[in-house]
Amino acid sequence: MIRIASAISAVAAVVLLASGAYPRAPAAPHGPAAPHGPAAPHGPAAPHGRPLPRTLYGVTADDVSSLNQMVISSRQLPATPATRIYFDVRQPPRYYARAVRKLHPVSYLMGELLDSSDETSIGVAAYARRVKAYLGAFGAAIDIWEIGNEVNGNWTGPYPVVAAKLTAAYREVAARHLRTALTLYDNTGCGDGPAEMSPLGFSRRYVPAAVRAGIGYVFLSYYEDACGNRRPSARTWTAYFRSLHALYPRARLGFGEIGLADPVTPRSMRAAESLIRYYYGLRIRLPYYTGGYFWWYYAEDCLPYATRPLWRALSAGFRAEKAAQR
Repeated sequence: MIRIASAISAVAAVVLLASGAYPRAPAAPHGPAAPHGPAAPHGPAAPHGRPLPRTLYGVTADDVSSLNQMVISSRQLPATPATRIYFDVRQPPRYYARAVRKLHPVSYLMGELLDSSDETSIGVAAYARRVKAYLGAFGAAIDIWEIGNEVNGNWTGPYPVVAAKLTAAYREVAARHLRTALTLYDNTGCGDGPAEMSPLGFSRRYVPAAVRAGIGYVFLSYYEDACGNRRPSARTWTAYFRSLHALYPRARLGFGEIGLADPVTPRSMRAAESLIRYYYGLRIRLPYYTGGYFWWYYAEDCLPYATRPLWRALSAGFRAEKAAQR
């Protein structure tokens, strides 16, 4: 996802475990509701990880400075959230240690190892070192490790380099028997130009067969306001996820990012509410569909929860997702 600091692009684009700070078999997160759906870990086995529900109710924390409010909000949502933590490429693991420790009891966690907006700022070897450092710090305290984000975006640099990074990250995470996720950017036909490959095309050419066969989650990032406000139907999305499943046969599929290019304003509130209502409520009848959505500007748009109108829309979105995935 493209942040405010990198808005010049045309696209909108998670040693504590060893020390005992995190339990090896953590209890289910506390919250107003128990996790929904049967536990169904996919991809490489995760012997030290807690079971995950079939349906993920996602939010993204691109900023953890409002951590206490994030914890309080997690307890108030109608389903246990899956919080995706953006790990800033400029920060060491210790910067996020408190956030992981505080959120772990109230939320599932996905760690975003490298955002697409940071892709060109780090090389393959440095990224491999970064992955090892974060894995060493948090291990199974992060339920899902996102090894690549919007990897087929035309702003991420040369595709062979992007592919080398995600492959190296996959190998490191899989070697520890932890869950992996890959996020692809869906902007097909929306004006990014012929040099930008589709999620399917990139997957076929640049994601090695061994990675495609073993990865646990594959997500799509889709921003309507970067795509002429086009809103594909549930039928269209279902067909696309079927095509992705043919390439990633063991993965659960869903959305890894939705939202607006910027934090919500009074002028954009109706558009944001419409996005949440539509996407979280999508009825996609596939046994491997996991939902997700991971609203990007959760910290900016929904905290503190008691005073932000969009939080009410997100809470309603969680209820709609629960109903849609029954």
